[in-house]
Amino acid sequence: MTKKIFIVFIACLGLNLSYSQSIEESLQKEIPKEQVYLHLNSSLLFSGEKLLYKFYSINAQTQKLSKLSKVGWVVLVNSDKEIVFQHKLNLEEGQSYSDFFIPSDLQSGAYKILGYTSWMLNAEENYFEQDIQILNPYQKNNEGLILQENPGSTSGNITKEAEADLELKLNKTSFSTREEVVLNLENTTEIVGNFSISVRRIDSFGKPTLLKSTNFNKLYKNKSWNFSDNFILPEVRGSVISGRVSVNDNSVLKSKNLIVSFPGEESQVNIVSIDDKGEFSFIINNELAVDELLLQLTDYTQNDYDIELFQTAQPDFSGLNFKKPVVETGFKDYILEKSINNQIENAYSATKADRTIFPKDKGYFFGQELLKFNLDDYTRFPEVAQTFVEIIEFGRVRRNQNGTHSIMVRNQNINGEFTLPALLIVDGVVVQNHDKLVSFDAERIQRISILRSKYFFGPAIYQGVVVVKTKDGEFPKVFRENYMKSKLVTKAQIPKKYYSPNYKNEDLDRIPDYRTQLWWNPNIDLGDFSKEFSFYTSDLKGKFEINIEGFIGTGNPISIRKTFNVVE
Repeated sequence: MTKKIFIVFIACLGLNLSYSQSIEESLQKEIPKEQVYLHLNSSLLFSGEKLLYKFYSINAQTQKLSKLSKVGWVVLVNSDKEIVFQHKLNLEEGQSYSDFFIPSDLQSGAYKILGYTSWMLNAEENYFEQDIQILNPYQKNNEGLILQENPGSTSGNITKEAEADLELKLNKTSFSTREEVVLNLENTTEIVGNFSISVRRIDSFGKPTLLKSTNFNKLYKNKSWNFSDNFILPEVRGSVISGRVSVNDNSVLKSKNLIVSFPGEESQVNIVSIDDKGEFSFIINNELAVDELLLQLTDYTQNDYDIELFQTAQPDFSGLNFKKPVVETGFKDYILEKSINNQIENAYSATKADRTIFPKDKGYFFGQELLKFNLDDYTRFPEVAQTFVEIIEFGRVRRNQNGTHSIMVRNQNINGEFTLPALLIVDGVVVQNHDKLVSFDAERIQRISILRSKYFFGPAIYQGVVVVKTKDGEFPKVFRENYMKSKLVTKAQIPKKYYSPNYKNEDLDRIPDYRTQLWWNPNIDLGDFSKEFSFYTSDLKGKFEINIEGFIGTGNPISIRKTFNVVE
């Protein structure tokens, strides 16, 4: 299976490799290595706040954004080396972003956030690593902290602007509460790139220093890549899912393929082959809105087999070192104020909600060839069989001699009916028992579509396709069979547009505003011209920092920090 996947992978990349080359030599020579940088909004977070991050995948040789991997991974690890969260990201031009809400049951203490691609795991400890401290004031026992007697203040030092080919200008240096801040990024030279911006209040807590895009690559010095029989291929087309089918009689698998379906996801339906060991592999090449995977063998209705999904490769955490955060008792009043502010902000979270950008299912790739019948456009019939007779042209329900039913399609080339049943798909899931559709309530069906040609579906060939979309689009339970194996997979994080108030256009006079994080925009595209952006201060006073990180098209990193004050 490994050799087969490697050959397919090389074909996908279009690499021309000599047969005399070893796999290790080929991989080292032909495929660029990758590095990851994470831009974080802060290295110290309280319960009730969000850890925000932007993911950059970098070509280690050119230092430009990498186009190799299409999937990135981010994990938060606690001091016991346990995973708090693991995020999968769909990468576009080597970039993505997401966030993690710090819950009230997460212990105070030291954490690590790691960023990597699967391809990077061929080298030991080859990942982005940043220390994170979490403070949970709602716990009575904070064993993960060291308390130190020393009065503190919340005034921060001014951070000078880093050198860059960008000039950052503000309309002024001191602002009132709820006042608009106008930010200009002026190109001193022509710059094309993608950047992320964080604007956050400064405090004088002792906390880990955030790595900049200008110095992150020190993490990757002296990393030795080790390609072996267990090498991990880059996810160049999407997330790779692998597993094994176990059945008492292995001879069953010689004539079977595996049907892959995600309920409600039209673009993910697939049929894949199984090797002589029962192993299989396929790629999720689109964003998923669901995390359930349904697997079934073709032309097999017995429930005497099991399916195991192999665990996704992840870093070895054994080498991680953690240092307990030190919290000065003089910050007690500040911590109390911060906690109250967070609770107020979360109480109004519905008013200030981020907008989730749900992925649109791209549909079946044969969609334009489908002859579609929206049943609401016709006189409704209560039974599916009658609906086919009266409405669905070129399709019919055939009653077999054993009393079962088959959905048939008429061939468009010879204008005659195919001799074998069509492939039936309901809400993105292949349904092998056509009787289930025949007995289904036709009133619950929104659309029936017909494909009137032979369909090469993975290693299988079908004589026509019938696609059914129900009104709720969620694959009704009545179609589920006990031979369908349900598995959970990690779906990619769904992009968001992060909330930022606009006091000019929104009626927010009676809504309190205790935002520490004034603005977070992970996707700033400068283009070839000067750009102007704006955001509003909150009801909090103090010193705030603007932090811009990113990479221009030539591969040069840009890191800028600038401060301003909110005084009244």
